[in-house]
Amino acid sequence: MINAFRYAQPKIPSGLMHEMFQIMRSGGHYDPHNGGQWVPGEGDKVPFQGVILPVSNKDLMREDIGTYGKNSQKVYTNGFSLEIGGKIYDPAEDRTYTVTQELGYNSIHPLKRYLIERKEEAEE
Repeated sequence: MINAFRYAQPKIPSGLMHEMFQIMRSGGHYDPHNGGQWVPGEGDKVPFQGVILPVSNKDLMREDIGTYGKNSQKVYTNGFSLEIGGKIYDPAEDRTYTVTQELGYNSIHPLKRYLIERKEEAEE
């Protein structure tokens, strides 16, 4: 049987996509030499293809997402699933983002989009 939707699925053009990394934290330990403080484990970087775009009013009009701010953006992937609350690193911008929410999209194709929040640099 031929999948009638195979050619009608929206996808981000590969020319816009670039390699990013989902940072997967694993393990950790308590440091007895630092008062028993928890030290998170090193993060494994899982590569994926994505593109970061600004959030528009049209995106937010359809979602019940609570709050967003000047540091909110969205990331599109062609099917790669991101972990809500997880971190992604974009080497093109040398920035790390937190994935705050998956934005709804039609479920018959693999395109995924997520609301992300970039961390502001500390002022000196």
